[in-house]
Amino acid sequence: MRIGDVFTLLMLGAIWGASYLFFALGVRTIPPLTFVTGRLLIAAALLGLFRQIRPGPRGDPPWGAYLAMGLFNAALPHTLIAWSEQTIPSGLAGVLVATMPLWAAGFTAIGIREERPSGRQLAGLLLGFLGILILLFPDLRRAARGHLIGEGAVVAAALSYAAATVYARRALRGVPPVDAAIGQLGWGGALLLPFSLLFDRPWTLSPAPESLAALVLLAVLGTAIAYVMYYGLLQRVGVVGVSLVVYLNPIFAVLWGAIWLGEPLSGWLLGGMALILAGVFLAGR
Repeated sequence: MRIGDVFTLLMLGAIWGASYLFFALGVRTIPPLTFVTGRLLIAAALLGLFRQIRPGPRGDPPWGAYLAMGLFNAALPHTLIAWSEQTIPSGLAGVLVATMPLWAAGFTAIGIREERPSGRQLAGLLLGFLGILILLFPDLRRAARGHLIGEGAVVAAALSYAAATVYARRALRGVPPVDAAIGQLGWGGALLLPFSLLFDRPWTLSPAPESLAALVLLAVLGTAIAYVMYYGLLQRVGVVGVSLVVYLNPIFAVLWGAIWLGEPLSGWLLGGMALILAGVFLAGR
């Protein structure tokens, strides 16, 4: 992985790590389903405006692939995770989501034989996952028992992310990252919009200013910009390389919590971070 790609991967991890704080702030006064729908549609609209100002190459858009990515890389997993965190701790959800690179490696070995993970990459993925377990160990100790449905929902989300990433590697090969992001986000928001209107009736809500600010920031930084970076990385470093960002997200979430909220950094946290970074380095070489 080149230096520029490493920097992009770290930037993407930093952005998505901060997304946890934006989401927690936003759903205080905006229901999760409507918050996710708004996030996707605002981001798609912004990227669509950008594409009007800066036209890209002409061609037939792969609408079927955009629909599949909108469902399996946006609407479905985002909703499953938002729903599950009503019953399980966020730390446990983070660990279960972090199985995504392992699933992605398995799917890649089956579906993209020319990118079959090496032994070094698999060792790095396992080392990174061990770091995730250590990083989030305090939350795991407090995890409630008997919430198998919520836990299963997060595992299903991780599987969905992994399968979608492998699919995009083939189906969206050569598609400009901005166009791929617009297609995914637009379809994802369109799929969720009817449910938001039906169940949340957003026109009756009175969101707080800080929730609206969190929604806009998450749409711009954590969605529009982040997914353009994601698709660019996917084209350059492949499935296993781009999936490593899932390991970096919790590191930055902890760091942002320490910087902005004054949360303490324990030995467990620092040890987990070190293992994650070692695993990412090993898998990304």
